[in-house]
Amino acid sequence: MKIFHCVLAIIFLSILSCENQQQKGKRLAKQACSSCHAFPDPSLLDKKTWEKKVLPEMAFRMGLDYTPLERISLEDQSVIVRVLPQGPMISEEDWQLIKQYYNESAPDTLIIPDRIINDTIKQFEITALRLPIAHHQSITLIEHDSVNDRLYIGNRPGKLYKFNTKFEVKDSLQLSSSPAKIIPYENSDPLVLLMGIMDPNEQSAGNISRIENQKLNSMKLIDSLQRPVDFEGADLNNDWATDYVVCNFGNYTGALVAYEGLENGKFKKYILQNLPGARKVILKDFDGNGMTDIMALMTQGDERIIMLYNQGNFQFRVSTLLRFNPVDGSSYFEIADFNKDGKFDILYTNGDNADYSPILKPYHGVHIFLNSGANDFKESWFYPMHGASQARAADFDKDGDIDIAAISFFPDFKNHPDHSLIYFENTPNGFAPQITPLASKGRWITMELTDYDYDGDQDVLLGSLAFPTQIPTDLLYKWRQDKISLLVLRNKLK
Repeated sequence: MKIFHCVLAIIFLSILSCENQQQKGKRLAKQACSSCHAFPDPSLLDKKTWEKKVLPEMAFRMGLDYTPLERISLEDQSVIVRVLPQGPMISEEDWQLIKQYYNESAPDTLIIPDRIINDTIKQFEITALRLPIAHHQSITLIEHDSVNDRLYIGNRPGKLYKFNTKFEVKDSLQLSSSPAKIIPYENSDPLVLLMGIMDPNEQSAGNISRIENQKLNSMKLIDSLQRPVDFEGADLNNDWATDYVVCNFGNYTGALVAYEGLENGKFKKYILQNLPGARKVILKDFDGNGMTDIMALMTQGDERIIMLYNQGNFQFRVSTLLRFNPVDGSSYFEIADFNKDGKFDILYTNGDNADYSPILKPYHGVHIFLNSGANDFKESWFYPMHGASQARAADFDKDGDIDIAAISFFPDFKNHPDHSLIYFENTPNGFAPQITPLASKGRWITMELTDYDYDGDQDVLLGSLAFPTQIPTDLLYKWRQDKISLLVLRNKLK
């Protein structure tokens, strides 16, 4: 009997020890992860992805294993080492407990429901176009300049084309790198944002250039930008000069940066967020104090939508409106008043799936966060959409409520390539998803909302960047045969 009791005691102590190890691993994981970003629950990814992809990257960033540096170019290494810790942030024993916690707690696989959409898009007449240009499926930019009646289309090799609204080439210009955005002006030449190197890198090779339309060349306005993806101009300090806010997306490094316009045509730089992943900005006086504020989406780790309230003299008070998990893959946002209460709400997408966990995720999709009135946001609607990369809000059918057009750069290409474009009609029964088989003709990376045919309604233009990664061979073959550049959604509303 004594032996039996001893055996029971040993078993009990073993179970208790395992439980303590598990709890300690969880506590350590929360401490380590929360020092840089929101704590990611093990349930967000499967065991294999944690073990083979994410945890090794975490070890690298925490100074536990520097061998990944060997796979990085020498030019980028010199930049990355500046942001790595000089030594391990935690002990090897604690790291093993963290790894054990994730490996034991994560599911073997993620449950991915198969979502069927039967309704087809009826609001638009949809056409797949092959543009009369080289590199048909390498579009990085579409911008309709309605004032000057031209359509700018840029591609990955750095060629910028001017089209008319019948999609006929009128002019072209070779730029120094891939264009990400153009801001056209009524009485002056447009500004274009150039990425430098489009693929993940740490080089400060991007710039903002002015396109001199009459001379067909470009002139640098601001240089040494780190893989920039978005910018906006406004007078941030009320001195009648235009300032600029730039999203230096970067990779391991990057920043949200402001440039003060000076009298001599130069610019003074202010780092607003010294973190990679700045994705999109909206400039507006949100608090009504007469100063332009900055609303921004930060991705690549500490994923947040933040507000930078302008205090004057390029001083900003930062407030986090929404915070997301580091594996969520935040990709885009914009604001609109969905419930007609006079306050701005947030339309947000998450689906960036190119880094360390390229698997289908049930939490990727399109979200609406309603504003309670004190900039306190609560999710009111979510639609799962694999790899969602952008969503735009507009009353496309002009029935008094806001509809949504969304695209995905990482959809389920194997089973539902046509889900790379979903139109959500706002109905009395909620948002009704609709699709088109033509969406499978390309890999849509950019979306422009504009009345390109000047008939009084909002049309949609999509540009294809046919990256071959994560694409079934037969689909990639069809893309190369068809060479479709654009998907044109002409609104049929009269």
